[in-house]
Amino acid sequence: MKHTQVLALSAVIAALSAGASAENHKFEVRAEGGRVFFDETLEDANTWGLGFGYVLNKNWTLEAVASKWDSETQVGGVDVDGTQYRLDALYNIDTQSLWRPYVAFGIGDQEREFNAATPSSERDTLLNLGAGVKRSLGGNWEFRTDVRAFNSLDNEYTDLALNAGISYLFGGSPAPVKAAPAPAPAPVVEKDSDGDGVYDSKDQCPDTVRGLKVDEVGCPVVLEKTLVINLDILFDTAKSDIKDAYLPQVKKLADAMTQYANTVVHIEGHTDSQGSDAYNQKLSQSRADAVKAALVTKFGIAADRITAQGHGESKPIADNATAEGRAQNRRVVGSVSVKYKEEVKK
Repeated sequence: MKHTQVLALSAVIAALSAGASAENHKFEVRAEGGRVFFDETLEDANTWGLGFGYVLNKNWTLEAVASKWDSETQVGGVDVDGTQYRLDALYNIDTQSLWRPYVAFGIGDQEREFNAATPSSERDTLLNLGAGVKRSLGGNWEFRTDVRAFNSLDNEYTDLALNAGISYLFGGSPAPVKAAPAPAPAPVVEKDSDGDGVYDSKDQCPDTVRGLKVDEVGCPVVLEKTLVINLDILFDTAKSDIKDAYLPQVKKLADAMTQYANTVVHIEGHTDSQGSDAYNQKLSQSRADAVKAALVTKFGIAADRITAQGHGESKPIADNATAEGRAQNRRVVGSVSVKYKEEVKK
């Protein structure tokens, strides 16, 4: 019954495991006290002892332990003194929790002295097996409790012991000094030097002119357009001089050719059907040459960018049988078509 109670208590102790590892150390000194529950006809007794431990690694520890207990026989009341020396090995199951469970086993020697009228003593070789938990108390101090079974190889009995003690831990390697964390880098302040709404780090077109619409990489949005300038100048009968009313058309054509230097223009002269073919051919050429001359002399367009050709009466656009139709046929036509790109404004 006594052994059943102790085993139940040990199960409760083992169930408490959960929380942080003890400090780094190499040696342990422990003072402990507890209660021995005897298998033979001895009264249960208090026990106390001292232990010294050597830490092999974070899981294994070797311990030398000396302990004593005082009891008496259940029959006759003879005092019995017990002295025990043993060597144990501890295996730490969990080195990170607040309550850290371990198992232990070892071998040792026990002497029992019977203080009867005729004193006597017995020596036993004991094997022990147990389990327990540790808990850091802060600094170099540690609390520890366990339950052990001690089996005699000589007298075939098994005692149980429940112990609790305080350990002092020392001889640890100095904890590594943690380097101070590097200061956080200063936040990068993004710039938009040309004010187009795209940061410099992403802007593939720096120094964009302000006021232009840009795409996602900071380049101006460009539209492709076509510029068409048409000439349609009408002449009086048998005349090749340009009326003042048509000079704005000529200037508009000249302005386009000045702006877009790669443009050329082909000017065509025409007549109505009055007169001979030869006369009309010559007149149509004179009309085309008159427009070319105006582009060159009045507006500075290079002559090699202009061709002028007369077609006589061969290409009418209206009926030569009427005065209105003949007026429309007495004409000079020409056109410039330019494709160009234009940056879009916001």
